[in-house]
Amino acid sequence: MSAFTIKEALAKDAGPIADLLKELGYARTLAFARRKITVLSRSDSDTVLVAEVQGRVVGLAHLHLAELFHEKGLLGRVMAIVVNKEARQAGVGTKLMSSVEKLARDAGCVKMEVTSGIQRDWAHAFYRKLGYIEEPKRFVKVLE
Repeated sequence: MSAFTIKEALAKDAGPIADLLKELGYARTLAFARRKITVLSRSDSDTVLVAEVQGRVVGLAHLHLAELFHEKGLLGRVMAIVVNKEARQAGVGTKLMSSVEKLARDAGCVKMEVTSGIQRDWAHAFYRKLGYIEEPKRFVKVLE
């Protein structure tokens, strides 16, 4: 694979981002992705990065910063990360993760967190390789 670059996502990246979200199992439209990029780019707590190869978006990572109430500093939470199937195993995911970790560290984060679906064994191995440890127990309630 050619060299890749990491940059902040722009509205023009919405199409490839929608396609990447589909690889995670989330069928999202171009309009949905564009709206999310616009909203998140205005937030001081969120950063959306994309990885590009020769101008083509092949990866995405979304970092959210949250103030910790029970200890000093912030929590950096990877809200989404995905690399195009053809670009996997080329270091793109590792570079995206190191980029969001640096942003988090620079912002004052003392911890990083990522949630991954139980069915994504390959992703769990990736996170472990990067030094993440599993801390199970998460409770979710859908609010309608």
